[in-house]
Amino acid sequence: MKRILLAAGLLALAGTAMAQTPPLPIKAVGMTLSSSDFQDGGILPDQFTSKVNVAGQPPKAISPALSWTGTPAGTQSFVLIMHDLDVQVGKGTTDNLHWLAFNIPGTATSLPQNVPTTPTLADGTVQPLNRTAYGFQGPGAPAPIYHHYVFEIWALDSKLALTDSASREDVLKAMDGHVLDKGMAVARFHR
Repeated sequence: MKRILLAAGLLALAGTAMAQTPPLPIKAVGMTLSSSDFQDGGILPDQFTSKVNVAGQPPKAISPALSWTGTPAGTQSFVLIMHDLDVQVGKGTTDNLHWLAFNIPGTATSLPQNVPTTPTLADGTVQPLNRTAYGFQGPGAPAPIYHHYVFEIWALDSKLALTDSASREDVLKAMDGHVLDKGMAVARFHR
């Protein structure tokens, strides 16, 4: 009986403490990132992957179309990062980077399907070397486990003074202190 009374007293005390704790502020909905080529949390279609085709040759994966809304005032540029959360590289803490682009113009609201895989685009967007190529690199996670590919769009209050030789770490360091907001979407895939 004493245990029951003690437990009831502790629950009452916890309830009182919780009632007196002010609620945490909730961030209003900011930027959202979406694609007409895949549903957030859905499967990434094969044309955007390195899935082996019938002839046994890997196809040239094209980038999916991406669009974003809720851009904050004062945005001067965007950074796009696509990475595979379900793998680490070289026994380290870094996951697998599939696409990095920065200095996307602050007036942009989208990237089209099949962005050219060149170091610099006509609008000034920079796509650093991504493991073995510039620009988008299609997912190729082996079956049977789906990997989660996160697409992040970051709004910055400045452009980055970096070149196409910049690493993801260089870009993240340069972004620090300039982030206004971000949006993200997730796609899943395995071969």
